[in-house]
Amino acid sequence: MRSTSCFAFSMAALLGCGEDLEIPSPRTDDDPVLLWVGDTPDFPICPGGRLDYWEGWAALRTDPQRQNECGTCACSPAACVLPDSVTTHEAPLCADEGIKVHFAGAADPPGHCVKPSPLVPGDAFASVTIKPPTMAPSCEPSKQLTPPPLGGRFARACPWTGEYVASFDGLVCIAPESDGSCRPGFVARFEFQEKIRDARTCTPCECGAPVGGNCVADVMLFSDASCSDMLISINGIGTEEGICYGAPADSPLAGVRVVFARDEPGTCSPTTTVSLVDGTIESGETRTFCCSSADVVEVIHGNADD
Repeated sequence: MRSTSCFAFSMAALLGCGEDLEIPSPRTDDDPVLLWVGDTPDFPICPGGRLDYWEGWAALRTDPQRQNECGTCACSPAACVLPDSVTTHEAPLCADEGIKVHFAGAADPPGHCVKPSPLVPGDAFASVTIKPPTMAPSCEPSKQLTPPPLGGRFARACPWTGEYVASFDGLVCIAPESDGSCRPGFVARFEFQEKIRDARTCTPCECGAPVGGNCVADVMLFSDASCSDMLISINGIGTEEGICYGAPADSPLAGVRVVFARDEPGTCSPTTTVSLVDGTIESGETRTFCCSSADVVEVIHGNADD
């Protein structure tokens, strides 16, 4: 593990704090940079908040056990859904087409009193068809899977501002000579490929049809908007077809309560077991840095190897 104090001391010495040291200055035509190197892509902010930086990476790798996998696919339950309407009829035994009466929101939260829309007067309310509860036709597959994290060596090169900034924790670097060698005083050599983008995605997970589950509802109809004068209580309504019920004579429909008697969601099995990595990691040209501190590079290498 790197010692921060050791690093700070080394950089201070290399940048001229020692009276007897002769530190070669970067050549003006080399576009000197301050180079940060680390084992994670958590790049620090450049000194002065500079945004004209360069980023690169080298020796990229993923966990061998997860190299081509984003994760195991899973499916949400197939939820039970309470009925959100009834059909009222002027004729007994639901003999006419009827009018669909909505009570959206009655299930949120279940059991609270809601006003149906439209309100049904007593002379138009002789019978009612109760819409049954339903089960969601499908399950939601896993959606938050991401490609495995990258390991390797990462770098950010910030423009040299003329002074070393300890909080950036970097090296002073220049370009190599024309023959590719590093000049004296800048002998710590780094090579990184330009970071273009991680274009990896994950193949989608899919789920089979729901199985099992048990959705049963109780529906209570009231003649008043405060749900205190009950007209009909229909209990144990399963997911079969809607059922017709008679209504008391001359009673309006002005309030509704809906609750679950049983709320047992169905389950789905993934049709694909594992989400796989799709796409590639895109890199650009290789750039070489000649840096001013062999001692500090050793410290950084030790941190990267940890």
